[in-house]
Amino acid sequence: MTSAGEKQYYSLALVKRLFKHLLPDMLVGLLYDIGCQLERSCQKWGFLDDSILSCISFRISVFHAYGHQWPCQIVYYPQKCAGFGLSDGEGCKRLWSALKHLIPVLRVSGYHQWLFVLDVQVHYLALKSLDASGQWLVQKWMICQRKKQVALDGLRDLGSDEDILQEEWAAQIAHQTKPIAHKSKHKAAEAIVGVLALEKTLESHQNTIQQLEHQLISNNVDDMTTFNLQLHDAHARCAKVVKTIGQR
Repeated sequence: MTSAGEKQYYSLALVKRLFKHLLPDMLVGLLYDIGCQLERSCQKWGFLDDSILSCISFRISVFHAYGHQWPCQIVYYPQKCAGFGLSDGEGCKRLWSALKHLIPVLRVSGYHQWLFVLDVQVHYLALKSLDASGQWLVQKWMICQRKKQVALDGLRDLGSDEDILQEEWAAQIAHQTKPIAHKSKHKAAEAIVGVLALEKTLESHQNTIQQLEHQLISNNVDDMTTFNLQLHDAHARCAKVVKTIGQR
Protein backbone atom coordinates (compact mmCIF):
# COMPACT_ATOMS: atom_id res chain seq x y z
CA MET A 1 0.00 0.00 0.00
CA THR A 2 1.25 3.44 -0.89
CA SER A 3 -1.39 5.71 0.65
CA ALA A 4 -3.82 5.87 3.57
CA GLY A 5 -7.51 5.00 3.46
CA GLU A 6 -9.61 2.15 2.13
CA LYS A 7 -8.65 1.42 -1.48
CA GLN A 8 -11.14 -0.92 -3.11
CA TYR A 9 -8.76 -1.97 -5.87
CA TYR A 10 -6.61 -3.85 -3.34
CA SER A 11 -9.53 -6.02 -2.28
CA LEU A 12 -10.67 -6.47 -5.88
CA ALA A 13 -7.20 -7.66 -6.88
CA LEU A 14 -7.18 -10.18 -4.01
CA VAL A 15 -10.64 -11.47 -4.91
CA LYS A 16 -9.72 -11.97 -8.56
CA ARG A 17 -6.53 -13.78 -7.55
CA LEU A 18 -8.44 -15.98 -5.10
CA PHE A 19 -11.01 -17.10 -7.66
CA LYS A 20 -8.26 -18.32 -9.96
CA HIS A 21 -7.66 -21.10 -7.42
CA LEU A 22 -11.29 -21.99 -6.64
CA LEU A 23 -13.93 -24.10 -8.32
CA PRO A 24 -16.34 -22.09 -10.51
CA ASP A 25 -19.41 -22.80 -8.35
CA MET A 26 -17.81 -22.32 -4.92
CA LEU A 27 -19.57 -19.81 -2.65
CA VAL A 28 -17.28 -17.31 -0.87
CA GLY A 29 -18.19 -15.22 2.17
CA LEU A 30 -16.29 -11.94 1.93
CA LEU A 31 -15.86 -9.95 5.15
CA TYR A 32 -14.51 -6.44 4.59
CA ASP A 33 -14.53 -3.17 6.52
CA ILE A 34 -16.63 -1.53 3.78
CA GLY A 35 -18.15 -4.65 2.25
CA CYS A 36 -21.41 -2.80 1.59
CA GLN A 37 -19.66 -0.17 -0.56
CA LEU A 38 -17.57 -2.80 -2.32
CA GLU A 39 -20.67 -4.76 -3.34
CA ARG A 40 -22.40 -1.60 -4.54
CA SER A 41 -19.33 -0.62 -6.59
CA CYS A 42 -19.18 -4.05 -8.21
CA GLN A 43 -22.88 -3.93 -9.08
CA LYS A 44 -22.74 -0.38 -10.41
CA TRP A 45 -19.45 -0.39 -12.28
CA GLY A 46 -18.94 -4.07 -13.09
CA PHE A 47 -15.54 -4.41 -11.41
CA LEU A 48 -16.05 -8.18 -11.14
CA ASP A 49 -17.45 -10.61 -13.68
CA ASP A 50 -20.97 -11.85 -13.01
CA SER A 51 -19.58 -15.38 -12.68
CA ILE A 52 -17.50 -14.20 -9.71
CA LEU A 53 -19.98 -11.74 -8.24
CA SER A 54 -22.75 -14.34 -8.09
CA CYS A 55 -20.51 -16.56 -5.92
CA ILE A 56 -19.73 -13.89 -3.30
CA SER A 57 -21.72 -13.01 -0.20
CA PHE A 58 -20.54 -9.56 0.96
CA ARG A 59 -20.56 -8.71 4.67
CA ILE A 60 -18.86 -6.22 7.03
CA SER A 61 -16.17 -7.07 9.58
CA VAL A 62 -17.65 -7.20 13.08
CA PHE A 63 -15.57 -4.42 14.66
CA HIS A 64 -16.37 -2.03 11.80
CA ALA A 65 -20.07 -2.83 11.48
CA TYR A 66 -21.00 -0.62 14.45
CA GLY A 67 -19.75 2.44 12.57
CA HIS A 68 -22.30 1.84 9.82
CA GLN A 69 -25.92 2.95 9.84
CA TRP A 70 -28.45 0.57 11.36
CA PRO A 71 -30.09 -0.52 8.05
CA CYS A 72 -26.61 -1.42 6.81
CA GLN A 73 -25.89 -3.44 9.96
CA ILE A 74 -29.12 -5.42 9.56
CA VAL A 75 -28.10 -6.59 6.09
CA TYR A 76 -24.30 -6.87 6.37
CA TYR A 77 -23.56 -7.80 10.00
CA PRO A 78 -22.12 -11.34 9.59
CA GLN A 79 -23.57 -12.89 12.74
CA LYS A 80 -27.06 -11.86 11.58
CA CYS A 81 -26.61 -13.75 8.30
CA ALA A 82 -26.84 -17.44 7.50
CA GLY A 83 -23.58 -19.15 6.63
CA PHE A 84 -21.12 -16.97 8.57
CA GLY A 85 -21.54 -18.49 12.02
CA LEU A 86 -19.32 -16.71 14.56
CA SER A 87 -16.85 -15.39 11.97
CA ASP A 88 -15.79 -11.81 12.70
CA GLY A 89 -13.71 -10.99 9.61
CA GLU A 90 -10.76 -9.67 11.61
CA GLY A 91 -8.10 -12.05 10.28
CA CYS A 92 -6.01 -9.19 8.90
CA LYS A 93 -6.03 -7.52 12.33
CA ARG A 94 -4.71 -10.75 13.87
CA LEU A 95 -1.98 -10.99 11.24
CA TRP A 96 -1.03 -7.37 11.89
CA SER A 97 -0.89 -8.09 15.63
CA ALA A 98 1.46 -11.02 14.95
CA LEU A 99 3.74 -8.83 12.80
CA LYS A 100 3.78 -5.58 14.78
CA HIS A 101 6.85 -6.59 16.82
CA LEU A 102 8.87 -6.21 13.60
CA ILE A 103 8.10 -2.48 13.31
CA PRO A 104 11.09 -1.20 15.37
CA VAL A 105 13.54 -3.41 13.46
CA LEU A 106 12.22 -2.81 9.96
CA ARG A 107 11.91 0.94 10.49
CA VAL A 108 15.69 1.25 10.08
CA SER A 109 16.02 -1.47 7.42
CA GLY A 110 16.16 -1.30 3.65
CA TYR A 111 13.35 -2.12 1.23
CA HIS A 112 14.57 -5.58 0.22
CA GLN A 113 15.24 -6.50 3.84
CA TRP A 114 11.63 -5.54 4.64
CA LEU A 115 10.35 -7.95 2.03
CA PHE A 116 12.65 -10.76 3.12
CA VAL A 117 11.86 -10.47 6.84
CA LEU A 118 8.12 -10.19 6.25
CA ASP A 119 8.15 -13.16 3.86
CA VAL A 120 10.03 -15.35 6.36
CA GLN A 121 7.82 -14.27 9.25
CA VAL A 122 4.56 -14.87 7.35
CA HIS A 123 5.82 -18.29 6.25
CA TYR A 124 6.67 -19.12 9.87
CA LEU A 125 3.23 -17.99 11.07
CA ALA A 126 1.55 -20.11 8.38
CA LEU A 127 3.42 -23.24 9.52
CA LYS A 128 2.70 -22.46 13.16
CA SER A 129 -0.99 -21.98 12.40
CA LEU A 130 -1.09 -25.25 10.47
CA ASP A 131 0.50 -27.18 13.35
CA ALA A 132 -2.05 -25.77 15.81
CA SER A 133 -5.06 -26.08 13.48
CA GLY A 134 -6.39 -29.20 15.23
CA GLN A 135 -6.32 -27.59 18.66
CA TRP A 136 -7.78 -24.40 17.21
CA LEU A 137 -10.66 -26.31 15.60
CA VAL A 138 -11.50 -28.11 18.85
CA GLN A 139 -11.45 -24.85 20.80
CA LYS A 140 -13.71 -23.09 18.30
CA TRP A 141 -16.07 -26.06 18.21
CA MET A 142 -16.47 -26.00 22.00
CA ILE A 143 -17.11 -22.26 22.00
CA CYS A 144 -19.68 -22.68 19.25
CA GLN A 145 -21.49 -25.42 21.14
CA ARG A 146 -21.64 -23.34 24.35
CA LYS A 147 -23.04 -20.32 22.55
CA LYS A 148 -25.52 -22.48 20.67
CA GLN A 149 -26.78 -23.94 23.94
CA VAL A 150 -27.17 -20.47 25.46
CA ALA A 151 -29.17 -19.36 22.42
CA LEU A 152 -31.41 -22.43 22.55
CA ASP A 153 -32.02 -21.92 26.28
CA GLY A 154 -32.97 -18.31 25.60
CA LEU A 155 -35.43 -19.32 22.89
CA ARG A 156 -36.96 -21.94 25.17
CA ASP A 157 -37.36 -19.46 28.03
CA LEU A 158 -38.92 -16.95 25.66
CA GLY A 159 -41.69 -19.38 24.83
CA SER A 160 -42.26 -18.11 21.29
CA ASP A 161 -42.33 -20.26 18.19
CA GLU A 162 -39.11 -20.04 16.16
CA ASP A 163 -41.01 -19.61 12.88
CA ILE A 164 -42.82 -16.59 14.32
CA LEU A 165 -39.53 -15.03 15.42
CA GLN A 166 -38.09 -15.59 11.94
CA GLU A 167 -41.12 -13.89 10.38
CA GLU A 168 -40.84 -10.95 12.78
CA TRP A 169 -37.14 -10.58 12.01
CA ALA A 170 -37.84 -10.61 8.27
CA ALA A 171 -40.55 -7.98 8.78
CA GLN A 172 -38.14 -5.82 10.79
CA ILE A 173 -35.52 -6.03 8.04
CA ALA A 174 -38.09 -5.12 5.38
CA HIS A 175 -39.37 -2.15 7.39
CA GLN A 176 -36.02 -0.71 8.48
CA THR A 177 -34.37 -1.04 5.07
CA LYS A 178 -37.17 0.40 2.95
CA PRO A 179 -36.38 3.63 1.00
CA ILE A 180 -36.79 6.90 2.85
CA ALA A 181 -39.92 8.84 1.94
CA HIS A 182 -39.33 11.28 -0.91
CA LYS A 183 -38.87 14.89 0.14
CA SER A 184 -39.89 17.72 -2.14
CA LYS A 185 -37.01 19.77 -3.55
CA HIS A 186 -39.23 22.88 -3.43
CA LYS A 187 -40.25 22.52 0.23
CA ALA A 188 -38.07 25.45 1.36
CA ALA A 189 -39.45 27.71 -1.36
CA GLU A 190 -43.02 26.72 -0.44
CA ALA A 191 -42.33 27.54 3.21
CA ILE A 192 -41.00 30.99 2.28
CA VAL A 193 -44.07 31.72 0.13
CA GLY A 194 -46.31 30.70 3.03
CA VAL A 195 -44.52 33.02 5.49
CA LEU A 196 -44.73 35.94 3.04
CA ALA A 197 -48.47 35.35 2.65
CA LEU A 198 -48.89 35.34 6.43
CA GLU A 199 -46.97 38.61 6.71
CA LYS A 200 -49.34 40.22 4.20
CA THR A 201 -52.32 38.93 6.21
CA LEU A 202 -50.75 40.33 9.38
CA GLU A 203 -50.27 43.70 7.72
CA SER A 204 -53.95 43.71 6.69
CA HIS A 205 -55.11 42.99 10.26
CA GLN A 206 -52.81 45.71 11.63
CA ASN A 207 -54.29 48.22 9.16
CA THR A 208 -57.78 47.23 10.30
CA ILE A 209 -56.80 47.85 13.94
CA GLN A 210 -55.34 51.25 13.06
CA GLN A 211 -58.52 52.24 11.23
CA LEU A 212 -60.69 51.23 14.18
CA GLU A 213 -58.48 53.12 16.63
CA HIS A 214 -58.61 56.17 14.34
CA GLN A 215 -62.44 56.01 14.40
CA LEU A 216 -62.35 55.93 18.20
CA ILE A 217 -60.00 58.91 18.41
CA SER A 218 -62.12 60.86 15.90
CA ASN A 219 -65.26 60.07 17.91
CA ASN A 220 -66.75 58.48 14.80
CA VAL A 221 -68.26 55.41 16.50
CA ASP A 222 -72.02 54.85 16.12
CA ASP A 223 -72.38 51.68 18.24
CA MET A 224 -69.76 51.20 20.97
CA THR A 225 -70.68 47.55 21.58
CA THR A 226 -70.24 46.61 17.92
CA PHE A 227 -67.03 48.64 17.79
CA ASN A 228 -65.52 46.79 20.77
CA LEU A 229 -66.39 43.43 19.22
CA GLN A 230 -64.75 44.43 15.93
CA LEU A 231 -61.61 45.69 17.70
CA HIS A 232 -61.34 42.56 19.85
CA ASP A 233 -61.77 40.32 16.80
CA ALA A 234 -59.08 42.22 14.88
CA HIS A 235 -56.61 41.92 17.78
CA ALA A 236 -57.35 38.17 18.10
CA ARG A 237 -56.81 37.58 14.38
CA CYS A 238 -53.56 39.55 14.50
CA ALA A 239 -52.25 37.58 17.50
CA LYS A 240 -53.13 34.28 15.80
CA VAL A 241 -51.19 35.20 12.65
CA VAL A 242 -48.17 36.31 14.73
CA LYS A 243 -48.19 32.95 16.55
CA THR A 244 -48.41 31.04 13.26
CA ILE A 245 -45.45 32.95 11.82
CA GLY A 246 -43.42 32.20 14.95
CA GLN A 247 -44.12 28.48 14.57
CA ARG A 248 -42.94 28.49 10.96
